[in-house]
Formats: sequence, structure tokens, C-alpha cells
Amino acid sequence: MGVWPDFEAPPQYEDAAPGWEDTALPDFRLIWAVARKLGYSVGLHGSMKRDCDLIAAPWTVTAGSDEYLVEALCTCLNACVIGEPEEKPHGRRAWSLQVDGYVKTIDLSVMPRV
Repeated sequence: MGVWPDFEAPPQYEDAAPGWEDTALPDFRLIWAVARKLGYSVGLHGSMKRDCDLIAAPWTVTAGSDEYLVEALCTCLNACVIGEPEEKPHGRRAWSLQVDGYVKTIDLSVMPRV
């Protein structure tokens, strides 16, 4: 396994069927660069087996809105939002993003700006 943003996910299935190949991960370097440009820091959490869990935190005083971050990531990754954002504890909101050509979703939680 690599280090963020050059992370390699473990296999999705421990005993995958012969011929099964896990899909490639989204371009984490691109995610990191876009978020940074918009004033956010992004980290990863979870096992990365079922989906890709990311946390974005506003890092600069000029950080854009959470909606703008999601829109920018969807544009650069050729992704779309699945459903509506979900309200989470401590004011964070979570979106599920589906990247074209990627089986697992990206679950992105964004902490609020203060």
C-alpha cells in the first residue's frame, strides 16, 4: 500500500472469482490538487474495499463552499452526485460521487466553514 495520495486499495473481495480484477482508484492527486486550489485539505479513511471514503476540511480563510468543492471535483473527475447531500454530526455534509468508469463510489464528507 502506498501513502496518500498514491494509495493502493486492498482487494474488494478476499476470495474473488477467477478473472476478477478490481477497478483502478480515482486520481487522488487530481482530487488533492483541486481541493487544495479551493482551500481544502483532503484525507482518506475507511478500508477502501466497498467505497472510497474521503474527508475534506476547509484549510484556508478563502475556502470555497462545500457545494463548489463537490461541483469542481465532479467536473475534473467526470463524476456525478448520487442522491442528495446527507447531514452528518458536527455540521458536516456527505455526498456520494460516481466517477465514470469506476465501480466503487466516492463518499465525500465535507466539514463546514466557520
